[in-house]
This record gives sequence, structure tokens and C-alpha cells, in this order.
Amino acid sequence: MTAPEIRVAKTAGFCPGVKNAIETARRLALSGKKRVFTYGPLIHNRQVIAELEQEGIKSVSDLSLLAKGDIIIIRAHGITPEQETGLHALGLEVADATCPLVKKAQSAISCCAAQGYETVIVGDSGHAEVIGLMGYTQGRGHVISSSDEAAELPRMKKAHIVSQTTQEEAVFKAAAEAVRQHCGESLVSDTICQPTKERQQEVLELASWADVMVVVGDRHSANTARLADICARLCRETLLIEDEAGLAKENFENAGRIAVTAGASTPDQLIEKVVARIRTLVHAS
Repeated sequence: MTAPEIRVAKTAGFCPGVKNAIETARRLALSGKKRVFTYGPLIHNRQVIAELEQEGIKSVSDLSLLAKGDIIIIRAHGITPEQETGLHALGLEVADATCPLVKKAQSAISCCAAQGYETVIVGDSGHAEVIGLMGYTQGRGHVISSSDEAAELPRMKKAHIVSQTTQEEAVFKAAAEAVRQHCGESLVSDTICQPTKERQQEVLELASWADVMVVVGDRHSANTARLADICARLCRETLLIEDEAGLAKENFENAGRIAVTAGASTPDQLIEKVVARIRTLVHAS
């Protein structure tokens, strides 16, 4: 029997924003001069967070545990302006590891809010990034996850429509069009980041080709979940796993074509372990 063909997405793994956040944290920790903390999980990947803790970089939500002069790193997803002000007020050394593309979205929201626009964010209401973005709306923000939810919005004179940076492009466009029906004047800012668009475009092609599609990433990662959703529409056998332990031989029975992708917070070494595990399973007698 011919061995299955395995393709790994070129866009799989860390995005530039995640890489920057991790490099920032490790650089500060290596100085060894001060205690280093992150304000909440730096990224959405438990394996990476565990590695950082072993290196002395701990995630905290209770700021009372910190002392004046400690280093606090703002997570890649960003925080609200009020939270950032609070960090400085405590006398902490603040290092901002917010993804530059998230900061671009924050800036766009802040600018339009100052001009009297209400903000509609197309995203996940409980996600750290969206919570941070809401802080820039001057108290005039709304969050919807789909075009269907636009019907629940109040009538607005001026609406600025933006997206969580890892949103699916088709969902954002449909939602933005639906929001337009609820406002007199509308302005749309496509704040989906380019790495997300490229990653999602690639999985459309891979999932259409594959008999089995494997998506690797933390289950708390929004962008990973969206990748899995996109894949599942095109490939019936779509697996969402956190690591290689989530795979079994029966997952690949009669599979001639196997594709692997991963979320933006998934390290290369984890992807490599998954691919190695797949090769072992499909070659097992």
C-alpha cells in the first residue's frame, strides 16, 4: 500500500506578533535584574506558558502579588487603556508586547470614537483582545459574532465597524454589511491581520485537498478554533488537537492525503512532533 501524502501548511505556527511577545518576555527575563510577569497569559498556548514559567516568567491576574519595580508585560492580545494606566500607577515597569496589528485596531477605534462614532466589533465578546479593544470605544462599543446578531443592535447615527484581528474574513464582511442597516452613517475598518488572512486562505486549499485535516493548537485559541471550523466545512475528517497525544492510528485509516496546519500560538517543535506522530501511525503495521 502506498504511504499517504502529508502536507504541512507553510503558514502554520507562530505569527509575528506572537514571536515578538515571546522574545520580549525572554529578553527581559534573561537580564535577571527584576522579577518578570505577564498580565494574564502572554499568548493562548498552555505548553508555551508552562515553558515561560520554568524560565521565571509567570502569568498573573492579581496585581497585589507584585511589588514596585517588578516588570509586567502586556500580553499580545492587548489590554484596556484603564488597565495600562493602573499598571503604571502601581510603580511597575511596563513592557508592551501587544501585537502591532492589534495596536493598529486600537488606534483606529480610538480615533473614530473621538469623532463621535459608536464602535461595533465583530468578534468573540469574552476574548482578551476584544475586551481590550472595547476599552478604546469611550463606552460606546458593541460586540457581535455574526451577521445574525446585528439585528439586535440599537439604531446608531454613526457606526465604526471593526474586526477582531483573527476573525474569519467572510464572517466579518457579512456582519459589516448587516450592521450598515442599523446606522445612518457607517465606516468600516478591516482590522483582520494579514497573517490571519493568509493562514485561512491556505487552509481552504489544504482542506479541499485532504482526506484528513489536522489542526494543532490550544483549545482556548480563537484563531485555532476558526481554522478548525473552516476546515470542517471542507474536510469531513477534521481533527483539532493540542498535541501529538491526541492522534490515533484509526484517525488515518484509508487516508491517502493528510494535511496539517496550526494556530498562531503553536510552536514549531509541537507541529514537528505532530507530523512525526502521523508518520509513525500511518507506517505502523
